[in-house]
Amino acid sequence: MLWHAKQNNIEATFADVVEKPHVWVGGSESHMFNCLEAIARSEKPRTPVLGARITRALEPDYVDEQFMTSRVNWVVQSSAVDYLHIMLVCMRWLFTKYEISGRFCISIHDEVRYMVSSEDCYRAALALQITNLLTRSLFALRLGFKDLPQSVAFFSGIDIDQVLRKEPHLDCVTPSNPEGLMKGYGMPPGSTFDIKKILEVTHGSLTKHEINT
Repeated sequence: MLWHAKQNNIEATFADVVEKPHVWVGGSESHMFNCLEAIARSEKPRTPVLGARITRALEPDYVDEQFMTSRVNWVVQSSAVDYLHIMLVCMRWLFTKYEISGRFCISIHDEVRYMVSSEDCYRAALALQITNLLTRSLFALRLGFKDLPQSVAFFSGIDIDQVLRKEPHLDCVTPSNPEGLMKGYGMPPGSTFDIKKILEVTHGSLTKHEINT
């Protein structure tokens, strides 16, 4: 498998990069950590997908084998940023192409939130599933995988709600909101749609049409 490491981060293999004899063995994640360390030890470390460079202050020429935990963590966290950036671009493209009225609101760790008009919320949910499929496919391709399991191709569920809360079924009873959202503000629970339900509602199309609710 090809890993992004030296020069253009495409040609070098794991064996080309690791200069030290020690590697992780045993367990299901050893190969993953070996490859993360291979990227971190490369001459000019870059993220595998968008090729973002690590700060020069942490390049091996300056720190040798020091700060490996931070450098490996950088590979993971910066790749997550790559994932988010690709998703945002893809969503903007789909919203524009199919005239979906909505905009990016906020990202929190592994969540992305969009504000969308009520009439377009189901099409936006389908767009988000398609975006995840395309982004996952790009990551898999750049890492040398030739297949994408359905279990990771789509989000397990997309929440559609009128308020910002962790889960759409939570009533959010707190000391400052003792009556909750339903009783205090007349705000009903939201809904969670998996890919199957979204396809049923949208007929598998992003174009405008009558939605079955």
